[in-house]
Amino acid sequence: MTVPKILSQAVVSAAKGISKVVLGELLKSVKGDHRGAIIPYRSEGNENIICFVHGFCGDPESTFNPMPAFIVKEKELNGWDVLSIGYSTDLMPNIGRGIWAASPDINKIASYLKTNLDIIFSQYSRVALIGHSMGGLVIQRAILNMADIHKISHVLFFGTPSAGLKKAWFMRWFKNQISDMDNEGEFIKKLRKEWNDKFTGKYPFRFATVAGELDDFVPVISSLEPFPHEYRSYTTGNHITMVKPMTESDTSFQIIKKVLHSDKNYLTGFDEKELNNLVGRYHEDVNTLGNKLHHLDTKGFRKYIFALEGTGKIDVAIKVIEKSEAVKTNTDVMGILGGRWKRKYLLENNSSFLDSAIYWYNKALSISVAANNNNQIYYHAINLAFLYLMQKEHDQTESKKMAQLALDHCEKSSQEDYWELATRAEAYLYLNAFGESKRLYSEAIKKCNKDIRATSSMMINAIYACNSLNKLDWKDEIEQIFID
Repeated sequence: MTVPKILSQAVVSAAKGISKVVLGELLKSVKGDHRGAIIPYRSEGNENIICFVHGFCGDPESTFNPMPAFIVKEKELNGWDVLSIGYSTDLMPNIGRGIWAASPDINKIASYLKTNLDIIFSQYSRVALIGHSMGGLVIQRAILNMADIHKISHVLFFGTPSAGLKKAWFMRWFKNQISDMDNEGEFIKKLRKEWNDKFTGKYPFRFATVAGELDDFVPVISSLEPFPHEYRSYTTGNHITMVKPMTESDTSFQIIKKVLHSDKNYLTGFDEKELNNLVGRYHEDVNTLGNKLHHLDTKGFRKYIFALEGTGKIDVAIKVIEKSEAVKTNTDVMGILGGRWKRKYLLENNSSFLDSAIYWYNKALSISVAANNNNQIYYHAINLAFLYLMQKEHDQTESKKMAQLALDHCEKSSQEDYWELATRAEAYLYLNAFGESKRLYSEAIKKCNKDIRATSSMMINAIYACNSLNKLDWKDEIEQIFID
C-alpha cells in the first residue's frame, strides 16, 4: 500500500468524532501543499499593521479569504497595512521524521511569529493580531514570550480552543499541534496559567474572542469561557466559514471593524488614513513618554496626555494629571485637565463632567489674571465661553463675557500663532460676527498646516457652538472651510 494511501486512511480513522467540516480540511493538508509564507494585501509604509494567523489545517491565503480584501476596501480602516502570515501545516506523523517533514509544535510556530513581530514588524507603531483556531493559541504563546508587548494594540481570536479540546487525544500520536491542543495537556494548562497570571482579566490591548454559532469543533467552553464576559462575541458560520464573510455586512467583518476603529471618536472631519496613522503614533508615544513620565517638561507631559487620549485612554489621562504635582500650580496643566473633562462631556453628555471642566478652567483663569498672563487668559477664557454656552444655551451672558475677555487678551498677546487666530475666530462666533470668524478660521487652518489634532479641535468647538447658537447655516459654512 502506498504511503499516501496509508496516511489518508490514518487521517480518516483518527478524525472520527471531529466535525465533518474540519475533516475535509484535514484531508487537504495531507497533500503537503501548505508552506510557510507571508502574503501582503496592503503595504504602504503605514504606522499600523493587521496580521492574520491561520489555524492548524489552514493556510495564509485561503483561511480568511476574503476578509483581508474587505479590510483594504474599507475606508475607516485605511492607514492599516495588511498581511497574512503562514507556517507549515503538512499533516505528517511525528514518527519517521527522517522521511517526512515534521510538523512544528505550537511553541515553535509562536517563536516564528515572535521573530516576525520583533524584526519584520519593528517599523510599525501598532500591530493588530487576528487568529483563527490554533492561530489564536500561537498568538497567545507569542505574546507571553515577548518581553515588550506595547506595539500589540489589538488582538482577536476566532474559534480558538483557548481551553483546549477533549477530542485532541484522538490524534495526539499523529501531530504535534493537535497534541498541544489537548485540554489535559501540558501546553494548554501552562498557557492558561501564564495568560491569567500576566493579564488578570484586563488587557493592555483591545481584545475580543469570537465563537461561531455553528462551530461544532471548538466549543464555547474553550473559545469564550477562558476570558471575561465583556470580551466575548458570537458570529455566524461554522469553524471554517466564520472567518470567510460573504459581504462586508457579515458579523465577523463588523466585529473586526468595530474593534479596530472605535478608539478615535474624538477626532472628526479628516482622512481616515491620516487619522489611523496619527493614532499609531500616539500609541508609540504612550510607551516612550510614559516610561520617563517624571522627567517630562510641560510640553512632553502635554504630548503624553494627548497620546493617552488619542488611544482611547482618556480616564487614564485624567488620573495621571490629577496625580501630578504640576496641576497644583501650573495653569497650562490645569487647562489640559479641564480639556479632558470637556472631551468626556462632549462624548457622554454627563453634566458632572461639564462642571469639572468649568472648575479647572476657572481656577486656571483666576491665577492667570492675577499674573497678567495674556496667553493663558485667552486660552482659559475661550474654553469657558464654550463651556458656558453648553451649560446655558438660552442665556449667553457668561459665554459672551468670556469671549470678549479672550478677544481682549488676544490683542495684548505677543504669541500670534494659529491658536490665537482660532481663539479669535471662536470668540467672534459667540459675539455674532460670523464673517470675521470665517476669515480667521481660514487663516488658522492655513497657519497650522492642517495639523489633524489642531484643526479637529477647532472644528469640534465651532460645530458644537453653531448648534448651540442655532446657527445651522453657519455650521454648514464652517464645515466647508475645514473640509476643503
